[in-house]
Order: sequence, then C-alpha cells, then structure tokens
Amino acid sequence: MNGEDVKNWFIRLLSALEERSIIVIDNASYNFVQIKKVPRPNWRKADIMEWLNRKNVSFSVYEAKAELQSNEKIVGAKKTQELDQLANEMGHQMVCLPPYHRQYNPIGLIRAQVKREVANRNTSFKLADVGKLTHKALDNVTQQDWERCVRHAEALRETDLLKYDLRHYSGICDDAPGLKKRQ
Repeated sequence: MNGEDVKNWFIRLLSALEERSIIVIDNASYNFVQIKKVPRPNWRKADIMEWLNRKNVSFSVYEAKAELQSNEKIVGAKKTQELDQLANEMGHQMVCLPPYHRQYNPIGLIRAQVKREVANRNTSFKLADVGKLTHKALDNVTQQDWERCVRHAEALRETDLLKYDLRHYSGICDDAPGLKKRQ
C-alpha cells in the first residue's frame, strides 16, 4: 500500500457514496499524506527558512533553528492531509480511530473473514490462484457480514468504556481529568 493507491481508491469510494458520510480510517501512514506540510522539529534549518519564505514570513538568517520554529506562523499552522481534504470537498467527514485500537475497526474482522476463506479454499498455493480466491472471497462479503462486524466492534468499544467507568467508579482513577463518577 502507498499513498497514491489509497488516494485513488478513496476517490472511487467517495464517488460511490450517495449521501454525506462519516468515514472511519485507521492510523496507517498511507492514510495521512500531507499536502500542506508544517515544519517539524526534525526539519533542517534551511527547510524551515524555505517554508517561511514561501509563506512571506520575515525572519533573520541569524536566528537559531529553535527560534525559527517558535515563529507564530509555524506554531499556529495546521497541516492538511490529502484524504481529509478530498472528503471535505465532497461533503464527507473523516474520523480516525484512536492509535493502538484496531479492534474498533470492523474492516479488520472482514479482512480476517476473507483470509480465512482464502486459506480454507487454497489447494495450489500459487499466487495467481490466491489472487482469484481473494477476489472471490471479497465478492462473498455481504452487507450482513459488515453489520455483524460493526456491531461486534461497537460492543468491544462499549465494553471497554464500561471497564473504564467501573475502574473509575471503584476509585482507581479518581484523579482522571474530565471524567465523572458513575451515579
């Protein structure tokens, strides 16, 4: 997978959606190709100066890299991701899963279903045959499969929230900011 393949697939997906939708994505790097990059701490000083020049921001060439990075134009700048912009332009919204919480993404369950079907039907172990089996397994995924996987992911999330609420209620997380004890 790479950013360009994901972008092409994403454009086809957006075109197929008939109504405004919320699109849930995971935190894979290819989902976050930036079109408006903002200087980061690992940027070279020359690259930061070039970025500031493009934004018509005045600075002194004698400023240290840390001074350049503390410029209010950099601090207040917002990076723009390509997929997010595409979704917004077509009236949709993108939401990212929390990092390290792939279990909340139903596509992982669908992927497992497809892999299981391919493994059960694979007798030749030839790449061409595996490709055909994969396409057939993908075609076999039904709306009911998706609904079941979404319900399962939602149930996992609710269970985890309940666990957190119970831990909080039992006094283990009394100092957790922004949370209220369950009544």
